[in-house]
Amino acid sequence: MKTLGFLCVTLLLFVSTVTAQNTVSPEDQSKIKQLIADETKAFYAKDYETWMTLYRQTPQTYFAQYEKGQLIVKDGWDALSTWATTWFNEGKKGAKPTFAREKTNFRKVNPTYVWVTFKQIKTLDGKKETSQELRIVELIKGEWKMVNHTSMPASTSSVKEELPIPEKDKKPSAKSEKKQ
Repeated sequence: MKTLGFLCVTLLLFVSTVTAQNTVSPEDQSKIKQLIADETKAFYAKDYETWMTLYRQTPQTYFAQYEKGQLIVKDGWDALSTWATTWFNEGKKGAKPTFAREKTNFRKVNPTYVWVTFKQIKTLDGKKETSQELRIVELIKGEWKMVNHTSMPASTSSVKEELPIPEKDKKPSAKSEKKQ
Protein backbone atom coordinates (compact mmCIF):
# COMPACT_ATOMS: atom_id res chain seq x y z
CA MET A 1 0.00 0.00 0.00
CA LYS A 2 2.89 2.35 0.77
CA THR A 3 4.26 1.75 -2.73
CA LEU A 4 0.91 2.67 -4.32
CA GLY A 5 0.71 5.83 -2.20
CA PHE A 6 4.27 6.78 -3.16
CA LEU A 7 3.49 6.25 -6.86
CA CYS A 8 0.34 8.40 -6.62
CA VAL A 9 2.21 11.26 -4.92
CA THR A 10 5.06 11.02 -7.46
CA LEU A 11 2.60 11.06 -10.37
CA LEU A 12 0.74 14.03 -8.89
CA LEU A 13 4.00 15.99 -8.46
CA PHE A 14 5.05 15.14 -12.04
CA VAL A 15 1.71 16.27 -13.51
CA SER A 16 1.72 19.51 -11.50
CA THR A 17 5.32 20.24 -12.57
CA VAL A 18 4.54 19.67 -16.26
CA THR A 19 1.40 21.83 -16.00
CA ALA A 20 3.29 24.61 -14.19
CA GLN A 21 5.92 24.66 -16.95
CA ASN A 22 3.19 25.49 -19.48
CA THR A 23 1.75 28.31 -17.38
CA VAL A 24 2.46 31.91 -18.33
CA SER A 25 2.87 34.10 -15.26
CA PRO A 26 0.39 36.97 -14.75
CA GLU A 27 3.32 39.41 -15.15
CA ASP A 28 4.29 37.91 -18.54
CA GLN A 29 0.65 37.78 -19.62
CA SER A 30 0.40 41.50 -18.89
CA LYS A 31 3.60 42.27 -20.83
CA ILE A 32 2.47 40.16 -23.80
CA LYS A 33 -0.97 41.80 -23.84
CA GLN A 34 0.78 45.19 -23.85
CA LEU A 35 3.01 44.08 -26.75
CA ILE A 36 -0.07 43.03 -28.74
CA ALA A 37 -1.84 46.32 -27.95
CA ASP A 38 1.24 48.37 -28.86
CA GLU A 39 1.76 46.47 -32.13
CA THR A 40 -1.89 46.95 -33.13
CA LYS A 41 -1.86 50.63 -32.20
CA ALA A 42 1.35 51.31 -34.18
CA PHE A 43 0.03 49.32 -37.17
CA TYR A 44 -3.18 51.34 -37.50
CA ALA A 45 -1.47 54.63 -36.66
CA LYS A 46 0.99 53.77 -39.45
CA ASP A 47 3.90 54.35 -37.09
CA TYR A 48 6.52 52.17 -38.76
CA GLU A 49 9.37 53.16 -36.45
CA THR A 50 7.51 51.95 -33.35
CA TRP A 51 5.89 48.96 -35.07
CA MET A 52 9.15 47.46 -36.36
CA THR A 53 10.78 47.56 -32.90
CA LEU A 54 8.09 45.20 -31.61
CA TYR A 55 9.12 42.37 -33.96
CA ARG A 56 11.96 39.91 -33.94
CA GLN A 57 13.51 40.72 -37.27
CA THR A 58 14.52 37.30 -38.59
CA PRO A 59 13.83 35.07 -41.61
CA GLN A 60 11.42 33.15 -39.33
CA THR A 61 9.13 36.16 -38.75
CA TYR A 62 5.67 35.50 -40.23
CA PHE A 63 2.73 37.83 -40.88
CA ALA A 64 -0.67 36.87 -42.33
CA GLN A 65 -3.66 39.19 -42.18
CA TYR A 66 -6.81 39.96 -44.11
CA GLU A 67 -6.89 43.76 -44.32
CA LYS A 68 -8.77 46.18 -46.60
CA GLY A 69 -10.22 43.32 -48.65
CA GLN A 70 -6.79 41.83 -49.26
CA LEU A 71 -4.98 38.80 -47.91
CA ILE A 72 -1.45 39.77 -46.89
CA VAL A 73 1.05 36.97 -46.27
CA LYS A 74 4.70 37.79 -45.63
CA ASP A 75 7.23 35.14 -44.72
CA GLY A 76 10.44 36.53 -43.22
CA TRP A 77 11.34 39.96 -41.87
CA ASP A 78 12.75 41.23 -45.18
CA ALA A 79 9.49 40.52 -47.04
CA LEU A 80 7.40 41.92 -44.18
CA SER A 81 9.50 45.06 -43.80
CA THR A 82 9.44 45.76 -47.56
CA TRP A 83 5.65 45.41 -47.69
CA ALA A 84 5.12 47.32 -44.44
CA THR A 85 7.20 50.29 -45.58
CA THR A 86 4.88 50.74 -48.57
CA TRP A 87 1.68 50.03 -46.60
CA PHE A 88 2.61 52.45 -43.81
CA ASN A 89 3.27 55.23 -46.34
CA GLU A 90 0.06 54.84 -48.35
CA GLY A 91 -3.46 56.02 -47.66
CA LYS A 92 -4.99 57.75 -44.70
CA LYS A 93 -2.68 58.31 -41.76
CA GLY A 94 -3.55 57.82 -38.16
CA ALA A 95 -6.74 55.73 -38.20
CA LYS A 96 -7.80 55.25 -34.59
CA PRO A 97 -9.94 52.16 -34.28
CA THR A 98 -10.71 50.77 -30.86
CA PHE A 99 -10.10 47.15 -29.96
CA ALA A 100 -11.57 44.66 -27.55
CA ARG A 101 -9.96 41.29 -27.02
CA GLU A 102 -11.77 38.27 -25.63
CA LYS A 103 -11.05 34.63 -24.89
CA THR A 104 -7.31 35.16 -24.63
CA ASN A 105 -5.46 31.87 -24.26
CA PHE A 106 -1.75 31.68 -23.43
CA ARG A 107 0.25 28.53 -24.17
CA LYS A 108 3.89 28.44 -23.12
CA VAL A 109 5.76 26.36 -25.69
CA ASN A 110 9.08 26.63 -23.88
CA PRO A 111 10.61 29.18 -21.49
CA THR A 112 11.08 31.77 -24.25
CA TYR A 113 8.13 31.13 -26.62
CA VAL A 114 4.45 31.76 -25.95
CA TRP A 115 1.55 31.06 -28.29
CA VAL A 116 -1.42 33.43 -27.75
CA THR A 117 -4.87 33.13 -29.31
CA PHE A 118 -7.77 35.54 -28.90
CA LYS A 119 -10.89 36.96 -30.48
CA GLN A 120 -10.49 40.62 -31.49
CA ILE A 121 -13.27 43.13 -32.13
CA LYS A 122 -12.16 46.20 -34.06
CA THR A 123 -14.48 49.22 -34.17
CA LEU A 124 -13.79 51.94 -36.73
CA ASP A 125 -16.25 54.62 -37.82
CA GLY A 126 -19.05 52.76 -36.03
CA LYS A 127 -18.39 49.49 -37.92
CA LYS A 128 -17.35 46.36 -36.04
CA GLU A 129 -15.15 43.62 -37.45
CA THR A 130 -14.39 40.46 -35.53
CA SER A 131 -11.30 38.36 -36.15
CA GLN A 132 -9.58 35.32 -34.73
CA GLU A 133 -5.98 36.12 -33.85
CA LEU A 134 -2.78 34.20 -33.21
CA ARG A 135 0.47 35.68 -31.96
CA ILE A 136 3.66 33.83 -31.25
CA VAL A 137 6.02 35.86 -29.12
CA GLU A 138 9.60 35.28 -28.07
CA LEU A 139 11.42 36.50 -24.99
CA ILE A 140 14.68 38.15 -26.07
CA LYS A 141 16.93 39.74 -23.46
CA GLY A 142 13.99 40.17 -21.07
CA GLU A 143 11.69 41.72 -23.70
CA TRP A 144 8.79 40.05 -25.54
CA LYS A 145 8.96 40.38 -29.35
CA MET A 146 6.45 39.38 -32.03
CA VAL A 147 7.51 36.43 -34.19
CA ASN A 148 4.17 35.49 -35.76
CA HIS A 149 1.11 37.66 -36.38
CA THR A 150 -1.83 35.81 -37.91
CA SER A 151 -5.30 37.31 -38.21
CA MET A 152 -8.37 36.00 -40.00
CA PRO A 153 -11.96 37.18 -40.18
CA ALA A 154 -14.19 35.46 -37.66
CA SER A 155 -16.92 35.06 -40.25
CA THR A 156 -16.83 34.42 -43.96
CA SER A 157 -19.29 37.27 -44.55
CA SER A 158 -16.40 39.72 -44.17
CA VAL A 159 -14.33 37.90 -46.79
CA LYS A 160 -15.08 39.37 -50.20
CA GLU A 161 -13.59 36.71 -52.40
CA GLU A 162 -12.15 33.26 -52.03
CA LEU A 163 -8.66 32.66 -53.33
CA PRO A 164 -8.61 29.90 -55.98
CA ILE A 165 -6.88 26.63 -55.16
CA PRO A 166 -4.14 25.88 -57.72
CA GLU A 167 -4.86 22.73 -59.76
CA LYS A 168 -1.73 21.01 -58.43
CA ASP A 169 -3.03 21.40 -54.85
CA LYS A 170 -6.52 20.06 -55.51
CA LYS A 171 -7.18 16.56 -54.28
CA PRO A 172 -8.98 14.28 -56.71
CA SER A 173 -12.59 13.58 -55.85
CA ALA A 174 -13.88 10.05 -55.35
CA LYS A 175 -15.54 10.19 -58.81
CA SER A 176 -12.32 11.13 -60.61
CA GLU A 177 -10.43 8.34 -58.80
CA LYS A 178 -12.96 5.76 -60.04
CA LYS A 179 -12.50 6.88 -63.66
CA GLN A 180 -8.76 6.18 -63.56
